[in-house]
Amino acid sequence: MSLSAKLPAIKEGDHTAFMEVYEELHAKVFRFFLKRIFLHDTAKDLTQQCFIRLWQFRHTLSYAYPLEKQVFIIARSLLINHIKKEATQRKIRLAHQRSLSGEEQPAVSVLFERANEVNAAIQTLPPVRKRVIILKTFHGCTNKEIASQLQISVKTVEDHVSKAFRHIRQVIAFFLIAAGVITLLSCI
Repeated sequence: MSLSAKLPAIKEGDHTAFMEVYEELHAKVFRFFLKRIFLHDTAKDLTQQCFIRLWQFRHTLSYAYPLEKQVFIIARSLLINHIKKEATQRKIRLAHQRSLSGEEQPAVSVLFERANEVNAAIQTLPPVRKRVIILKTFHGCTNKEIASQLQISVKTVEDHVSKAFRHIRQVIAFFLIAAGVITLLSCI
């Protein structure tokens, strides 16, 4: 039976069909990650995450696309999230090293303050918009996955994301201006 023929069974929650797809695609997905990451354990972890996400979001699978393509779309999304996370961690380590060596760079605490400001800005969002942005940024869900999970249209998700990011930028700008004013007042 072809992969596409197993799609309806997986959508219905057939664990056997899922395991057959896993057996058939596991090596390909692993090689996809290994070619790009070059770390065996990381590629292994990302492969597991890919199939976990496939199972968790099986109800969002589409009959319009081959199952293998949808698996690799999930894999690509995980890869992008992994690379972003690694870049952020690298920046934090570099800032920490520079602060220890006495170089004129923002300390790690400054980076964490910015993260706190972003979290504070997210907390001020309306409930649905807040949920959309959390699913998008922290869980790495696609707009389509979010739309399916919240039972809203993809366009509505896009609108929420756009408005949420605009609001977050405005709140952070306010924090930066307020910090600048406080700094100026303390110098007077």
